[in-house]
Amino acid sequence: MVRKCLLLLLIAGMFLAFPAVAYAGWTRIYGGDADDGGYCVRQTSDGGYIVSGYSYSLNSLWILKIDEYGDTLWTRDSTDWRIGKGYSVQETADGGWIVTGYVAPFRDGKHHLYLIKLDSEGQVLWTRGDWEWINEPVGGVGYSVQETSDGGYIIAGATSPWFGEIEDLWLIKTNSEGDTLWTRIYGGEGPDCGCSVREASDGGYIVAGYTSTDWSLWLLRTDENGDIVWTSGLDEWWYGKGYSVTETSDGGWIVTGYVEPFDDAKHHLIVARMDSDGDTLWTRMEQGWFPNGAGGVGRCIQETSDGNFILTGYTSEWIGDTNDLFLVKLNPAGDTLWSRIYGGEDEDIGYCVGQTADGGYIITGATKSFSVDGYDLWLLKTDASGDTLGVIKELVVDVGSNWYVFSPIGSEIVLRYEDSPCGFHAFVFDAAGRKVDELHSTEQSGIVTWGEEYSPGVYFIRVESDTSGSARKVVLMK
Repeated sequence: MVRKCLLLLLIAGMFLAFPAVAYAGWTRIYGGDADDGGYCVRQTSDGGYIVSGYSYSLNSLWILKIDEYGDTLWTRDSTDWRIGKGYSVQETADGGWIVTGYVAPFRDGKHHLYLIKLDSEGQVLWTRGDWEWINEPVGGVGYSVQETSDGGYIIAGATSPWFGEIEDLWLIKTNSEGDTLWTRIYGGEGPDCGCSVREASDGGYIVAGYTSTDWSLWLLRTDENGDIVWTSGLDEWWYGKGYSVTETSDGGWIVTGYVEPFDDAKHHLIVARMDSDGDTLWTRMEQGWFPNGAGGVGRCIQETSDGNFILTGYTSEWIGDTNDLFLVKLNPAGDTLWSRIYGGEDEDIGYCVGQTADGGYIITGATKSFSVDGYDLWLLKTDASGDTLGVIKELVVDVGSNWYVFSPIGSEIVLRYEDSPCGFHAFVFDAAGRKVDELHSTEQSGIVTWGEEYSPGVYFIRVESDTSGSARKVVLMK
């Protein structure tokens, strides 16, 4: 795994920045003793965030409401429906939430597309499943949902006749109560899928995904009834997938995903800008953004308030490989303004990014580098330059063989330790060298948080062994 290129801020610089950007950046990890992850995040009207994803710890689809500092306000799951995933969430005009994904409520070997409407407090108002829409449900997955201008919803996904199988692209229009107005299925002999849908400003819908017809990234433009207006692909790049599309301020489209244009066993991140008729204006691949010539996969792209574009995804040195979460900003011509890599020594993934009201960005995905067991849901808040005070950007300064601090700045300090048969013991000193606390844990490996009842300032955490000691400077903020 490539060592990370993002550098820790100088302590002097930190002090100068505190008054202006005390909460410009942070990172939070959520999860249990199995794999957990976030697929979609949106900033909410109250300044907080809503996240949809999955929790194998709960064996369930997972929805989290987070405040502006990353603290959990409430969570919801689908344990009544057994396993599930929430791929897309959006705040609705009434202040509630709409979520789509899948659940597996029956012993029929199928995933079933699922739509959930919640109120502002996270209470479920209604749910809809594909078994209610079709007499003999084929099974399916909802990958993207958006509230439409008429108060209903548009959902893109795929039919799925068996666990893990993709058959045809599925587009569903419902009213405000989740009752179907129409459904459309598009595709050929092989797998076809809709990964992202948006209502167009002039009516109708745009869908990004992939098609087996020419094994390429696929962009599908429909009218308001789901009838095809045009399709566009990047078949000159051979195999590819489109994971995210958004309308640009000039009425065109920008899409990201990956292609496989070379015989190098790599996925290559692709960004394509198109006009309103689907004709390609320009394409960009990773352009040396990633270390050691790594490829990548683009999972989400948005136009920013300054007319540029922000995208996230993950680097990939080989097909099927996952390395690090990335964040890249492009100008309208597709030129790179900056790029950032976040991650540790294991797999770290970015699935969704959005611009926040303060001009920064919110990202969700999953991390193995900073989890205790398997993947954990990862939420990162950055400033406008993509910098995150709460993220250790080089996998922590090596201050010991079995412990490190991965949130050294914030309202609480988070440490991780491992392979300690006798548990964990550390001392905390203030800036004057006075011991103010001791940290204890009897578990062999785990995460320790500290700072809730202490005043803001500089502290030192020290761990001693029989032969040596190591310390780490941390900054507590309130």
